[in-house]
Amino acid sequence: MVASEITFAPERALESVLYIASHVANPTIHEVLKLCYFADKLHLAKYGWLASGDDYVAMKFGPVGSGTYNLLRAARGDQSGWIHPLFSELARDALAIGEGGRSVVVLREPDRSKLSEAELLCLDEALREYGNMSFPQRTELSHDAAWREAWDAAAEDEVGQSPMPVEAIARTLPNAAEVLEHLRS
Repeated sequence: MVASEITFAPERALESVLYIASHVANPTIHEVLKLCYFADKLHLAKYGWLASGDDYVAMKFGPVGSGTYNLLRAARGDQSGWIHPLFSELARDALAIGEGGRSVVVLREPDRSKLSEAELLCLDEALREYGNMSFPQRTELSHDAAWREAWDAAAEDEVGQSPMPVEAIARTLPNAAEVLEHLRS
């Protein structure tokens, strides 16, 4: 299966967010989004696709899964036309954004049955490897070559954010050649 065939599933993204947020002390939006990115990179390296099916964009503080970010924005109460009403419905009794708009508040336990064993393994590995990092450390680490390429493109066209193709993310992996070959097949 080619990575471009995987589509974003907001229900699964919600469970990933809940899983991450329930495993770190005082989770923030930044922390959750970066841990999602690191878990997706681990999954891409091991299995050949991004488990989330999310579309990543380069933003100032690093890569952001746009669907997952919109889910968090819905939990915050944002009513933008970019946010599907389903996201608000999913977030309603599951998570909230605390005062100040940065902390992620878990309102229920994650439903692990909606995440594959491979996703859970990668989420756990991301939590172990990156879960105790500071904001500056997470930001710096997430500013990889895929982010830099997209960020530089955004600066040139004044959009302020730019897509990060899965192939660009794959090129940052230790087994890049193998993953890129899989993506091309």
